[in-house]
Amino acid sequence: MAWIRRGMTALCLPAFATLCATPLIAQSDSTSLSDMSPRGSIALVLAGGGAKGAAHIGVLKALEEMRIPVDYVTGTSMGAFVGGLYATGMSASEIERFIEEVDWNQGYRDRVSRGERRIRDKENEDRFQLRTDLGINLNSAEAPRGVVQGQNMLRILRHTTGNLPALSSFDQLAVPFRSVATDILALEEVVIDNGYLVDAMMASMSVPGALPPYELQGTLLVDGGVINNMPVDVARDMGADHVIAVDISTDYKKKQDFTSLFVVADQLSNFMVRRSTAEQAATLTQDDVYLKPEVGSMETTEFDRMTEAFDAGYQIAYQNQAALARYALTPADYQAYQNQKLRQRRALERNESAVIDRVVLENSTHFSDEWLNNHLQLTAGRAWPDEAIEEKIEALYALDRFERITYRFEPSDSGEKQLVVAVEEKSWGPSYLNFRFFLEDDFNTDSQYGLGTSALYSDIGIMGAELLLNLEMGTDKHADAELFVPLFTQPDWFTSGRLGYSSTKRSVPIDGFDNPPLEAAYDYFPITYNQTIAELAIGYQPAPWQEYQLGTRYNDGFIEYTNVQSAGRNSYKRIGAFARYRFDNLDSFLLPSTGQYFNAEVLLSHDDSPAIFSSNVDGEIVRDTVTEITLAAKVARTFSRHTLVGHGEYEVVKSKNAYVPLDPKSIGGFLNLSGIPRNSLIGQNKFFTSLEYRYRWFDNDFGLFEAPVYLGASIEYGGVWSDTDLNLSNAPLYLASSVFTGIDSPIGPVVLAYGRTEQNLDAVYLIIGTSFR
Repeated sequence: MAWIRRGMTALCLPAFATLCATPLIAQSDSTSLSDMSPRGSIALVLAGGGAKGAAHIGVLKALEEMRIPVDYVTGTSMGAFVGGLYATGMSASEIERFIEEVDWNQGYRDRVSRGERRIRDKENEDRFQLRTDLGINLNSAEAPRGVVQGQNMLRILRHTTGNLPALSSFDQLAVPFRSVATDILALEEVVIDNGYLVDAMMASMSVPGALPPYELQGTLLVDGGVINNMPVDVARDMGADHVIAVDISTDYKKKQDFTSLFVVADQLSNFMVRRSTAEQAATLTQDDVYLKPEVGSMETTEFDRMTEAFDAGYQIAYQNQAALARYALTPADYQAYQNQKLRQRRALERNESAVIDRVVLENSTHFSDEWLNNHLQLTAGRAWPDEAIEEKIEALYALDRFERITYRFEPSDSGEKQLVVAVEEKSWGPSYLNFRFFLEDDFNTDSQYGLGTSALYSDIGIMGAELLLNLEMGTDKHADAELFVPLFTQPDWFTSGRLGYSSTKRSVPIDGFDNPPLEAAYDYFPITYNQTIAELAIGYQPAPWQEYQLGTRYNDGFIEYTNVQSAGRNSYKRIGAFARYRFDNLDSFLLPSTGQYFNAEVLLSHDDSPAIFSSNVDGEIVRDTVTEITLAAKVARTFSRHTLVGHGEYEVVKSKNAYVPLDPKSIGGFLNLSGIPRNSLIGQNKFFTSLEYRYRWFDNDFGLFEAPVYLGASIEYGGVWSDTDLNLSNAPLYLASSVFTGIDSPIGPVVLAYGRTEQNLDAVYLIIGTSFR
């Protein structure tokens, strides 16, 4: 790629200035109207400023209405985006549509929706909700280079630009164009004048910290704002006689605004950007026009105010109409100018219906080409519209093992049309660390809490095998290791093996397990389940949100009755086979707004346990054949700001001698029979159903993440029991309800709730993080 590199002006010696200014940019291959008219050539220079860049579109709208041509366009950051779109031949009205059509906040969020993720990933990420994604090795830990990696931003750029092929010069565009970026290593300005338009935009828009440096031909590029936020000089180098410069600088913070260290950083960054803008503005002459829309009070991430910025740009142009009028063309000449742009635009358009002759994979990962191709399922010999390609790429990206996945169209040396897919593994991987924090307090009984860490080793071979290690301490303790191995190279079939240990505390009613009354939630003695679990399964995953498994399970455990000395330690063993089906495309597990969840499992096991585990069998060892059936479902639907969530569970054990539950079903806590403590009643069997209503009170969209605030209420009905003579018709089932407010924060849900049962038992809950029953 032919680039112009210049150091910062202050570092250039005066004697070297003439050489620095020597035009090195390729001149336009086409004849512009400025060559046929004494008016001189006009360049539009668009400064960077995030969401405020919508003001540029308003300026363009006004210029078109005034019949003012644009012969060259240069831009930095959002100015490079708007300028690049205009350079393709789009009208201001076409670009204006993107204000409403594009969700710019999504450009700063890379994670694929939970609903699109694999079942096994969802289960782990729901529990270990602090997604730091730290890369780990034997010697150190490494964080990502940006809050996001630009996957969604690149998708936005491809969509809005039409994903043009590479150009030998941006003079081939309908309007010659240059974008400005910064070489983060050399700290030099880089003017991008050819290649892929998407690359030129992305490099200029890569705000340090928010987005990682964008690599082009071995050079790491970031936002050009610090070096040259309003590139007037670049427009001069292109041959412009007159410049219309649009400055969208942010106002400096006042004393009362300094409430955090982030404000200090913003002020310093703004100072550097405004200094470079002022240096360029100082070079403007009476033959130029300087426009400064009133958008200084806007933040760069306030994308919900883009319409306001558009209006400000439109207004400032008309306030300067007298100065701009000298550039205006007659209606006939302006129509000729528009016709020429249209011809250039048509020459750029890519034929999406063309057949792809070859698919080329640029694999920068430890995975094999065969494994990646089987996931992508992009084949030659057919036409691939952009939308279909984006869906395939998003499905692969949803595995969350890649930094970026991009694609481009380019001809081969033999003239074949190639679709090139570039897959980059996370540069800080391939092993990652995440964490869990959970707290629930009902201000009456003991607090429930959990602290944990999860380590994923994703480089076990080239076919996608992975090792997951989890450790959790707190009220309950868990440690497990799971090895996941795809079968062959197909993404659908897999095997998994798991070995784990758990120690969980539960409550036993003083009156026993058979038919525990609701009041037993506060009249109990503690019991601890300790068990080692080994599991081996084969699975089939027809879609990421759907999974079948067949497997065997072995449990070796013991139960300790705290404060019951005569009971002591009672050991048991279980060995069995299970079949499970799971469907889960909920967008959130605890606070879902859309999707459904369904889980069905049948377990056939042989149990050996001491006599104390049975209510009617004597002898030291009780042998039993047990059938366990588990059904659970959840459905969420949202209408405007209102959400309804239906939830149901039915878990039943078919056993001759069951009394003390070996795999206890628990009830109690927020949204699980609200009004009694969490997991305060246990039994062999469980029935539970609930209907939850939530109102989305505040959106709290911070750009990089959302933290909506909810108000809600629920009605709940259910219970647990162990008596083998009971069934749904005569089991102890109770009614409860709750009201709550909560925020879905980056550390997980934070909820304050009040619950009450039909027996007038009540509780206040404070919950931080994701709870699992």
